[in-house]
Amino acid sequence: MNPNQRDQSPTVAVQRTAPTQQSRPGLRVTPVMLGAAMTVVVLMLFTVVFLLTREPEPAASATPAATPPAQAGTAAPEPSPSEQSPTSEPAPTGPATITKEADPCALADEDLVKKLTLYPDDKSQIRADECEWSTLPRGASLPDNMSFQLRVYVKVFPGDVAAAHEQHVAQRQEAVLLARDSSPADPPIGDSSWTTRFTMPGGTGNGPTTATVGVRVSNAVIQVVYQRRVPEDPSDRLTKGALEMATAIATKLGTGD
Repeated sequence: MNPNQRDQSPTVAVQRTAPTQQSRPGLRVTPVMLGAAMTVVVLMLFTVVFLLTREPEPAASATPAATPPAQAGTAAPEPSPSEQSPTSEPAPTGPATITKEADPCALADEDLVKKLTLYPDDKSQIRADECEWSTLPRGASLPDNMSFQLRVYVKVFPGDVAAAHEQHVAQRQEAVLLARDSSPADPPIGDSSWTTRFTMPGGTGNGPTTATVGVRVSNAVIQVVYQRRVPEDPSDRLTKGALEMATAIATKLGTGD
């Protein structure tokens, strides 16, 4: 090819176009987003329907709600000793008929003391209103079940029947702390009377078992505590003995002997 000759091959014209601006990507709606939106709409509709159809709440009552009754088989809580008021029972009325001071050692019949304690040791004047007798100590070769103790309490409240009543009730409440229960004396003694019995658990297995009798005669209070070193008292010997002593003392107080 002659270099002086021009290139006769055809040329292709390239058309230049101005660059176009890139379009922004649009928000793509996915099935998950669509499901979430539908859930929100359903919840809002449900809330509106509930608020429109619910019944109005009744006005609060001014009276306090009644305490529900205790379920069957559930024991009611017992009051503590501080909650048990001696004046929980109505105070008796009437004149105070006991005018003399009482000596518990002198009021206890000697023959009855011997009967109840078998071989009484010398009496012990614990206080002015309390006297005690015990069976001879073990040196006398007596078994434990032949060991007795008798204690008599007598107090006169001059001219004050209500004070005697409070003392009588308080003594019963104190005895019930151990015995857990009390019973009316049978037969009844004086103006008011009660009995309890309690056996001390554990130890050597010999108790003791204690019977207590409380009596009020007008403005005087009597309490007899009769104890024996046994684990039980099936024949009720202790209660019967305490009742016998309390009856004898109440009779003497009532007659002024």
